[in-house]
Amino acid sequence: MKIVHAVWSFCGHIHLTLVIMGLMMVDLFVGYHPLKHHPELFAPINDMGFYKWSMTYGFHYLKHTAWLFILVGLLASLSINTFVCTTHRMTKLIKHRRSFSTPIQFLLRLSPHIMHYSMLLMFLGYLISYLGAGTHMGKVLLPGKSISLSSPACTITLKKLDIDYYRGDRIAHMAKRAINVKAVIEIENDHRQKRATLGFNHPVYFSPISIHLKDFRPKTSGGVGRRRFIHVIIKNDPGKYYYFVGMLCFTLGLFMYLWEKRVKKGEFKVSHGQKNK
Repeated sequence: MKIVHAVWSFCGHIHLTLVIMGLMMVDLFVGYHPLKHHPELFAPINDMGFYKWSMTYGFHYLKHTAWLFILVGLLASLSINTFVCTTHRMTKLIKHRRSFSTPIQFLLRLSPHIMHYSMLLMFLGYLISYLGAGTHMGKVLLPGKSISLSSPACTITLKKLDIDYYRGDRIAHMAKRAINVKAVIEIENDHRQKRATLGFNHPVYFSPISIHLKDFRPKTSGGVGRRRFIHVIIKNDPGKYYYFVGMLCFTLGLFMYLWEKRVKKGEFKVSHGQKNK
């Protein structure tokens, strides 16, 4: 029991927090060089996910990627340290809850700990996303044509493709080049159907997948018989629910924290005014 208590105390110590953050700074400084000079090794992470990337690029080019694995380990250590420290302080507050004059004051005092737990929930979501997210790469959609997915089972059809081209003459190098693209797609499975507009920075969500526009053709107007299509990335991300809930809880904790500061400020003004009298 003493060993468990000693390990728990060690994991939540503030000195450990400082050591981990110092090591993270050194690791990021070391990782700046390979990240800058070998960006092609790290770019596939967003498309492949961390696990698949580790099995290919990560372990194969360990000389340039070792710093990232160390960073993940340090982030995991910092998360454990934050959880233990926050839980320790939360437990103390709960034990002394009767010392607060009102239940509202007690709840407001929990606000920073709610924000800490929310951050951990978001970190957990990103971890699940990188380890468990499934990505369908290289999917091409032609107008009026459909593609089918097996996991999850659904059909995606490109109903309409609108590409806007630059028609002015003020910017010569932009003549006839595409400036915007909108693709109307229809997604359906055995239970429901959805029609939405897909664009850059405007993905379409059809739980549990999200569809992202990566590329399109043609990039310039003119010509006969040029094929029109879009290139999409389809992601099945189970971690997004965790960081959405985490963001909501963090916002709640932040409002509670600001409310507590406002209440304290009001109490200070009242007590200071009474002393002046």
